[in-house]
Amino acid sequence: MKKLIISGISIVMLFFLFACADDEPIEPEPEQRPKPTLRPILERETEPVCEHFWKNPDCHHPYICLDCGETKGSPLEHVWTDANYQEPSECELCGDIDGEPLEPNFTAQGFSINTTAGRPYDYKTITNQDPDMTTVGEATLMYVDIFESDEDHTAVAGYEYIVARIMITFEDENASINGFKYLTGQLDYYGFDPDERVIAHDDLEDSDFEDFKVANRRLNFYGEYYDYFLKHTQVENVWVGDTSYVVLEYIFLVPVGYNGIIIYISNAANFSNSDSRVLSDNFDSDTLFFRLRMQTD
Repeated sequence: MKKLIISGISIVMLFFLFACADDEPIEPEPEQRPKPTLRPILERETEPVCEHFWKNPDCHHPYICLDCGETKGSPLEHVWTDANYQEPSECELCGDIDGEPLEPNFTAQGFSINTTAGRPYDYKTITNQDPDMTTVGEATLMYVDIFESDEDHTAVAGYEYIVARIMITFEDENASINGFKYLTGQLDYYGFDPDERVIAHDDLEDSDFEDFKVANRRLNFYGEYYDYFLKHTQVENVWVGDTSYVVLEYIFLVPVGYNGIIIYISNAANFSNSDSRVLSDNFDSDTLFFRLRMQTD
């Protein structure tokens, strides 16, 4: 009887142990456990700091980094030169152009060049004996020569010589009987002053150059003022048959490249019959204007 009780207790305890064992998970063997996945810790990338290599500003762009393109500041302001008769206003920093060169005073006063070298043009003036009588001849700019020196003309630094010869002819009866008067002079295409008074060549001031006179006005060339000099000679005045020939030579000493010298031929009555010796008051529609250097360009 005692053995049976012990066996029963053993069975109960085994049952209890098996029941408890079924409630707990069975752990796998260590070599069967999945290995954890190791992920690297990512570092946040930072943009490199540009040390900036700045390009200096100009009139159109501020400072700009040549490496990254970043900008700072503002463009420079233009520094404009004054316009002159040869050039418009220009920025000294960037070379931009503003506007046009100044208008020459000659055209601004309504005058224009009306001749071409080598062609004869009618020239009306008065006779010598009878100022109420007119005579019509022809005037021709025979040639223009430009050089810096020759055997008769000494070189002058920054200057050149312009030599021009004009021929005036008369062959009508009025001139043949009563003679003729002619009037020529010179002016500056750019700085022409309509109120300038006519001054005879012999009344001009002597210069340091032999036989040359100092012109009564200065030339404005690229914004700078220059003295210039001239020499006027009547080379020939003869009658051949019924035709009179007058050859006049003008020699000018002007800055190299200057193209504003004009020789005019006008009716002598315009000046002799008037108390005014002002140029613009005495030029009429028959006055001839020869612009010298342009005749050779």
